[in-house]
Amino acid sequence: MLSNSYGKRGSALFVSQHLYTIGQPLESTVLALISANSRSGKGALRRRIKDCDYVGKPQIISMDIVNFFESLAGKWFSQRTTHDLAGQSSQAGQSNLVIEFLPATDSELAQACTPLSHDPNQIACGLRVHQDSQLDGQPQKMQSTALMVIFAPTEAGEGVLVQAAGSSVLEGRYRIKDEVLSITTPTENGQVEERLWFVNPNLRMRTSVVKVGGTEQIASFCSEIRMGVSKPAT
Repeated sequence: MLSNSYGKRGSALFVSQHLYTIGQPLESTVLALISANSRSGKGALRRRIKDCDYVGKPQIISMDIVNFFESLAGKWFSQRTTHDLAGQSSQAGQSNLVIEFLPATDSELAQACTPLSHDPNQIACGLRVHQDSQLDGQPQKMQSTALMVIFAPTEAGEGVLVQAAGSSVLEGRYRIKDEVLSITTPTENGQVEERLWFVNPNLRMRTSVVKVGGTEQIASFCSEIRMGVSKPAT
């Protein structure tokens, strides 16, 4: 469920101190990392999801999109490594993520998109992401909460993804192709590109790249394990 100033606001589904901080403004996270001389993407589901249609809106919303985002819900332990490409340094860190799936009818989703004037009838679903992160070698922990609003995709297979954290609201675009979720979020001076995929239902990988002026500045890789899953009997 990568978020990385090159600006005044930011946030990312899966982004965390870039380390990638979910719920943290994307741009401000990047700035913080660079200004701190940080030593220091998204999803493919390795299983087929049955295709069906959800007829509850003025337009039909493909349920494979909803099912994919619903598969992101749960408790996850994330191990991340972030690379400052300009400074040629890296930083490791860990996060505990709690991701809650929200149906399209949840009132919070429409409220989060009010500043952007999007049609709430086109909301497919949403996610509420709580993140508790810590960088290696640093005693303080960082906590954040973000709300993600996923809109129904176009015929081209792309859709709008809004990320709201506090007063910060960012709009990006997502695409699910070959079981890989790709998210691109513009920032004032560049963009953040994220990818997420599942190795299996309980293990997923994420990568993110922060670009400024067309140049890659920060890159991170996360491996995430679903928590609370019982081992099969032997």
